[in-house]
Amino acid sequence: MKIIVIACLFALMFGRVARAEHFNIDLTVESGKEKAEGHADTYPPAAGNNPRQVLRASREAPLIIQFFFKSNFPHDPIKNVTVRYFVALVTKPGEVPNPSKTDTVSGSFVMDFKPKGEQTPGGKVGLRQQFRLQRAGTYLVRVESENTDTDHEHFAALDLIIE
Repeated sequence: MKIIVIACLFALMFGRVARAEHFNIDLTVESGKEKAEGHADTYPPAAGNNPRQVLRASREAPLIIQFFFKSNFPHDPIKNVTVRYFVALVTKPGEVPNPSKTDTVSGSFVMDFKPKGEQTPGGKVGLRQQFRLQRAGTYLVRVESENTDTDHEHFAALDLIIE
């Protein structure tokens, strides 16, 4: 009985760490001196497990989106992964829309991520892009993986309120 309890505690303490090992993601959006960040999360659920930061900015203000998406998987390569980023209009913070219908800014990369090891740092991709939003409203800023052949995908997100 004691061994079962210890095994259950071990699984609870370290099970989530093992599941989130595939990618390290850092997302930032800046407007002037203001900045919000999002970091690696997993889905399902679609909105993830962590709360999102909120950035407030003025219409027409220059915005800068930047992300780094890096493999932490220590074993085999992860092939044909789509890394997709988008800024999408939503009705309220925390919502996850169908991005293909509401994208304002978007793009994607398809690539193979090398395994992380002593000799290789693992595959990575990054982006820095300036843009402006003319319409006031709430936007979801998100970068995510697709096609990783696992039971979950990885993403980072934040909410952007344009006033």
